[in-house]
Amino acid sequence: MQRPTGVTERIEVLDIIRGYALFGVLLVNMVMINSLLMEFGAGLDLLSQPARLATAWERTTAWIVQIFFQGKFYTIFAFLFGLGFYLFLNRNEAQAGTNRRLFVRRVSILLAIGLLHMIFIWWGDVLFTYALIGFLLMLFRTASFGQIRAWATGLLLISFALLPLSVFMAAPQWAEGGAALEAMAPFLEQARAVYQEGTYWELVVHRWRYEFLGVLVNAIAMIPRILGLFLVGLYVGKLGIFQRVADHLPLIARARTIGLVGGGLLTLAHVGLQLGILEGYLTPVASSAASMLLREVSTPLISLFYVTCIIGIWHSGALSGVFSGLATLGRMALTNYLVQCVVLAWLFYGHGLGLMGMSIAYMPAIALAIYVAQIALSRFWLERYNQGPAEWVWRRLTYGTSTSSSI
Repeated sequence: MQRPTGVTERIEVLDIIRGYALFGVLLVNMVMINSLLMEFGAGLDLLSQPARLATAWERTTAWIVQIFFQGKFYTIFAFLFGLGFYLFLNRNEAQAGTNRRLFVRRVSILLAIGLLHMIFIWWGDVLFTYALIGFLLMLFRTASFGQIRAWATGLLLISFALLPLSVFMAAPQWAEGGAALEAMAPFLEQARAVYQEGTYWELVVHRWRYEFLGVLVNAIAMIPRILGLFLVGLYVGKLGIFQRVADHLPLIARARTIGLVGGGLLTLAHVGLQLGILEGYLTPVASSAASMLLREVSTPLISLFYVTCIIGIWHSGALSGVFSGLATLGRMALTNYLVQCVVLAWLFYGHGLGLMGMSIAYMPAIALAIYVAQIALSRFWLERYNQGPAEWVWRRLTYGTSTSSSI
């Protein structure tokens, strides 16, 4: 029986990146959980149009979250998923068949965890989507560098075009303007009442009846983007960059420059379009489509910049104390992600504190407080146990009862 990865076999910088990315996920999730699923679909959430917010503080916060956080950290986790797929399947080449079966079982368990999380905690779960698309990675386990590169490029190009294309397809609804929003208002009001005043079980039933199908459709629509990012991670794994960081420092430096310059310029153009610098030259539909295209392309470039910065700083030996805390958080990434979502649901939903509708201006401070507490709790836990509780359950179900029962 294949054994789980031990603490000494882990690649430290990957845990640091996971721990770092968890803050971005937490902050964006806090904004998302404060809005309804239908609001995101209609572009009525807090991040879609920051200029509409009431105060300068709120607008500034929304711009910061949109520019530096939104989409960037889920992109990083998708990349890490693909990289993890390569590392998992190639830990012991003599047991390749066993590794493949274990990966399928591992992803199946993650799919179940994501489904339960989506129904019983909140609609914004990402585990279900990653696991569902993760099965497709098995099709590429023996692919060559060229095949992986071609598929990753093609899938990402398709994903970049999908959202702008959807804007043009929805152009007739744009013409209806207020009438379309007025027709949606009763549904938004009903959903908001359930989230703000309903019991826990009323909320669970609402998610199952009215939101699960939308999340499933979104997962299918995300296949090109997520699978493309998975394949980028697989490609990097095959290159051995994280296994031999010192040998690839020039490549990492070039990637950092590309991420900063390319991502920065595209982001500036995206923000400019949102602020209306081409108003009068582009129709509202064309401007929105162009803005979305720029955002979609800039997001992985900014994520690339973040990851390569972390690698460079880690390799230099700087910020070792900070990175130690991030690595501790990253070793329990699944547990910490689930705990974050439980805490956010308790903060914002009616069966908890019912703070839904809170100003976005307060969210970064609250997110930072939760994050710091998680670092302390993760350190406390790992001083006593080898892995987080969710990681233990996941591995126990993956490898079976023949592995050690100790957490």
